[in-house]
Amino acid sequence: MVEKTLREHPHGSRQMILEAALRLAAERGYVGTTMALVRRATGLPPSSLYWHFSNKDQLLAEALEHGYSRWHRIAPRWQPTPSRDLREGLLANLRRTTSYTRGAKADWWRMGLMLALESGPTVGDGPRERFLQIRTQTLADFERWWSGAVDLPAAHTQTLARLTLAAHDGLFILVQTEEYADIDPLRQRLADGLVELADHLATHVPTPGPEIMDVQPPTYAGDISSREKLVAAALEVAAESGYEGASISRICAAAGLPASSLYWHFANKGDLFSAAVDDSYRAWSRAQSSWRPPGTDVDWSTDLPLLLTPLVASLRRLPPFLRIGLMLVLPKRPEPLPGRDRFLAVRSQSRDDFAGWFRGALGDDGPEHADEMAALLLVIADGLLFAEALERPDMPPAATADLLARLVAATPFHTQISH
Repeated sequence: MVEKTLREHPHGSRQMILEAALRLAAERGYVGTTMALVRRATGLPPSSLYWHFSNKDQLLAEALEHGYSRWHRIAPRWQPTPSRDLREGLLANLRRTTSYTRGAKADWWRMGLMLALESGPTVGDGPRERFLQIRTQTLADFERWWSGAVDLPAAHTQTLARLTLAAHDGLFILVQTEEYADIDPLRQRLADGLVELADHLATHVPTPGPEIMDVQPPTYAGDISSREKLVAAALEVAAESGYEGASISRICAAAGLPASSLYWHFANKGDLFSAAVDDSYRAWSRAQSSWRPPGTDVDWSTDLPLLLTPLVASLRRLPPFLRIGLMLVLPKRPEPLPGRDRFLAVRSQSRDDFAGWFRGALGDDGPEHADEMAALLLVIADGLLFAEALERPDMPPAATADLLARLVAATPFHTQISH
């Protein structure tokens, strides 16, 4: 009966398969989504799936395309600014395209960002290539919009377009980490910041700063213990195949240790990943600037970029705690993945550190804005991480840090920054 239905309603069956595959990929990533799971989700026999799709790679590539096409119909491209008010045009467009970061309609976006974090040989090329095509087109659309909105050289409109795309990705991540987050204040601050950058780029040319060393993965002095080997192996395997693909057997094989060793140190896989997040975060944090709150005599134009440069430089290596943590945050599960809470805790610590610096720098002039500024900084940093993972833009850390500092410290405090 199922085969007869397939022949009579091939489009309906194909649609059902695409919907199921997209939903599963948003829950489990590329490696965790199998043809068997799709078959069970649809109730169709294997022959029905292979009638439409030759393999999982083709299926997931077309599922991503299916999800994007549906999203694109309700979240259209940016509209030209109808007046000379650049900020209002920016804000209207940001509200339009970031209003669809929740729910099933954004599953293609979730799937694409998860693919950015899975880089191993078991991950097929089809879905990632399609996601990159979408991003290339989106970046071109943003660049055209900026070219029509401001009179700047192409290199500057491209920089503004990249930051606009990074902001979209970062706001998407924020919604996944804070379900009830009110993102409109951040959209307004983002519009202020992008206008500030456009004004700045009209009269300044970003110059490369001093070379910053990449942040290395956690290292251990002397002989490596079995615990440290397991943590390093968990980071390595998850970087290749995501959380689902990082089975205990694969982790133990990569560490060269028996499963009993893992259970000696950790209660379960979730406990291991919590430890991996902790170890990686501590190693990353040691290489960062001190965010000790300053006095109000801070020089925003030099001090904040100097603080941000090591952070921006670290994104080039996709810090393991961020890669693993986002793998735990992005999957759309009814129950949170083990280790997710630990990542959110270290993420909250970073945000509190940023906010403490801003409160110290602002003094009595507006400490209520410090939390928003810290949140926006985290949003753009998340977005830049995905830009590094997917496009590898040639944006020197010091120059990028200067732009990022101006963006987050813009109106109503941009007059405090020395131009």
